[in-house]
Amino acid sequence: MEFILIAVLVVIVIWGIAAYNNFVKLIEAVNNSEKEISVQLDRRGKVFDSLISAVKRYMEHESEVFTKVTALRSQTLDPTVSSQEVKNAQDELSKVVSSGSLNIAVESYPELKADRNMMQLQEEIVSTENKLTFAKKAFNNAIERYNVAKGSFPGLIIPSVFSSLNKTFIYWSLDEETIKTEEARRVQF
Repeated sequence: MEFILIAVLVVIVIWGIAAYNNFVKLIEAVNNSEKEISVQLDRRGKVFDSLISAVKRYMEHESEVFTKVTALRSQTLDPTVSSQEVKNAQDELSKVVSSGSLNIAVESYPELKADRNMMQLQEEIVSTENKLTFAKKAFNNAIERYNVAKGSFPGLIIPSVFSSLNKTFIYWSLDEETIKTEEARRVQF
């Protein structure tokens, strides 16, 4: 009889230690998931700012190239311009083309790269937003696992005995005003 009582006591102690450790693990998972959201928000700000800046600069460069090419082509076709000015314009146009700033396709239309940069920016925006969404879902899932363990019997005994394990976590969500602001938010150039 005494052996059975000791065995039951040992099982309860082992279960208590395992349950305690499980709650510590669940709380740390929630904390880690919350930090991942911060990491992704920080990444979003840095990546978007630098990518948008780079794309804007490239678009400005292409606009300058287009303007210059258009002016030079017009000058070479203008009958009122002297032959020396036409030759100078043709030479300058050749320099622009040979510099690599511009690729001329068979149809003689310039092939520019801002569209590729825009596509890369769009892909990065989608990728970043997906990573942020996954981080928010992981945070809410970690809270759910903790709350299930805390509300289930016999697990609910541990947080009631150890107050340091009795936490109240708030699920990731936005207040109504922020939701309206975020719905209206767009990446602007």
